[in-house]
Amino acid sequence: MTVRNNEEQLRKFEEYLRLYKDDVYRVALYFTKNKDDAEDLTQDAFIRAYTFFNRFRHDTNFKAWILKIMRNLYITQVKKKRFTVEHQDEHMVMPDSNNNTEKQLLDSLRVMDVKKAIDLLPAEFKEIIILCELEGYSYEEIAKIIGIPVGTVRSRLHRARLLLRERLAVKQ
Repeated sequence: MTVRNNEEQLRKFEEYLRLYKDDVYRVALYFTKNKDDAEDLTQDAFIRAYTFFNRFRHDTNFKAWILKIMRNLYITQVKKKRFTVEHQDEHMVMPDSNNNTEKQLLDSLRVMDVKKAIDLLPAEFKEIIILCELEGYSYEEIAKIIGIPVGTVRSRLHRARLLLRERLAVKQ
């Protein structure tokens, strides 16, 4: 590879980094429940992506590729018990202390109930809900990220929504 190609590759990678680092961090935060672990996971994913950037097909979706790398790193780290999953709600939006109305308190309690219900879902359903409902990915993008057929994405999402509905109905 020539110097010009190396510079072009680096420029392109830096562009992808700027475009997608916040998205990768946000999904990593959902997975890890910890800001520091999410930052580490995001950094590890981009380091891995940079290492193998020469293998990336530029006619494909970089965002799906980097999220798949991040997801695989997370799974590997969980299996190795490098991350401890803590149920911290420090990134939860809480009522404004200057305007602490009853409605704001009820809204924040509902958000916490939904978050807890999502956390209790089996991993295969939790992942789908996070990517679809919270991050807004299409079924096709989720299928690429997770590496499953679109039909499986739809069925898991349907089942996850049913489980959430059941768990939240019990809370009412």
